[in-house]
Amino acid sequence: MDMYEKISEPIEVMVAFRGSRPEPIVFKWNRKIYRVSKVNLMHTERRGREKFYIFSVSDETNAYRLSFSGESLKWNLEEMAML
Repeated sequence: MDMYEKISEPIEVMVAFRGSRPEPIVFKWNRKIYRVSKVNLMHTERRGREKFYIFSVSDETNAYRLSFSGESLKWNLEEMAML
């Protein structure tokens, strides 16, 4: 079982739209570019009044949990795990 490490840091994300659904394709964290090879899951959750869009994504070596705030329009890297 993968062990996720909590990160909770802001990131920059490039998104593509597949129909009406957004999909992260690249994100930048700590001056490094990460290319998303697969979007494994997308869901929404509420934290108080604020709605967040949660993306579980992976590249060739790691899995990541990204969040997008519908209110502040900011992205965060919530967690990561080595595959």
